[in-house]
Amino acid sequence: MTARLARWSMLALIIFLLAVWLPMAKDLLFAYRFGKTQLFYSPVIERFVYTELLGEGHQFIYRDQDGVDYSREEFEALIPFIYYKNMELWGRLPLLLAGQAFDKASIVAERQVMELKPQELPGYAPRIQLFPLLESNPGRSRLRFPEDIMRPAEQLEFINSDANQLDPELTKTFTQALTDRGFQFPVRATFGRVSILKPFDAGYFLLDSVGALFHLKRLDGAPQIASVPLPEGLAVRHVKITENKRREVLGLLLSEDGRLFLMAERGYALTPLNLPGYQANDMALKILFNPLYRTAIYSDQKDIHAVVMDRDLRPIDRYSRRMAMANPRLIDQVWEMLVPFSLELRDPDSRYLGLGPRFHGLSAGVGVALALILALWVLRLRGIRPTRARMDLLLVVLGGLYALLALLLIPPERGPES
Repeated sequence: MTARLARWSMLALIIFLLAVWLPMAKDLLFAYRFGKTQLFYSPVIERFVYTELLGEGHQFIYRDQDGVDYSREEFEALIPFIYYKNMELWGRLPLLLAGQAFDKASIVAERQVMELKPQELPGYAPRIQLFPLLESNPGRSRLRFPEDIMRPAEQLEFINSDANQLDPELTKTFTQALTDRGFQFPVRATFGRVSILKPFDAGYFLLDSVGALFHLKRLDGAPQIASVPLPEGLAVRHVKITENKRREVLGLLLSEDGRLFLMAERGYALTPLNLPGYQANDMALKILFNPLYRTAIYSDQKDIHAVVMDRDLRPIDRYSRRMAMANPRLIDQVWEMLVPFSLELRDPDSRYLGLGPRFHGLSAGVGVALALILALWVLRLRGIRPTRARMDLLLVVLGGLYALLALLLIPPERGPES
């Protein structure tokens, strides 16, 4: 009984390892050569345009939504706010668009890019709850990291980084200041941008125990706190701060029910974004600002969508398409026929390692049938009757090629009747 249990344990372990390693080996040997689609809105032809990398040889296509192809230079000229440096080099500035003239300074002044990826959402990436609260008025040209670190918990603790000890004075000052403004501890979530490579510091947004949102900054060493007004019934899931020298938009706010808002710096005004089909858990979002439009582009691993809006964020047009990288490759189709499932350690939308099965559907029946035929042939060569190896054959039906390889490594024993 012990030997049988040990054998089946070894078979299960081998199948598990093969289901992880063989798909990884396939991906290494047959690297994916399709690039993700880059989608834009052209202010020149007022159409959506995109570029993709197709297959071998780094072959790029440059095309608009109507299927018209362009050379690379023609494509860049269609989105001059993106390639304004090339426009300057080619002597095409100032741009004349929509009855207006745009020189380099006016283009740069209106450019901004905001991004939100699934990996940034709470629960999708590891995060140690320690945050440097920068001085927002450093009295010098650049920001600098403080000597203490903030730890939001039952109170707003500050720890001296040099001595690795709690700073009771700072802790009491900031905790009391938050309490006086109506903050209810403990801190549920902390949102901010940990970097000194930004034009200014906007501090952090803190979510209290009842779901109220507060804005915290350190100004001249003292706490500066503001309560953020939220629409009735809005529960905050995430706030993405993007300090930008334009000082118009402070960041993005994502609600628990999936709605997305632009947060203005002045008064924290929230403007809802109408993005049909947007799913924050699975889609990477990018919002491009230029002197004429605001374009939201969001995509998962298969489809890409775009909504172009005017300066007041009113939708003008939208476009969606299936990306070239979503088209099945022959090697992937053959692989899904050979094995019934794969075990994936990495989720493209998360920074955590996970273990997720991906079943290949009915097409894997071909591989299971082939593996079963080969298993019967191997049993015959070894002089083992199929009736004695019924459980082994059932394992092949469930595990396909993985189980067949496992049985080749650890075959069933011959019985007396064999």
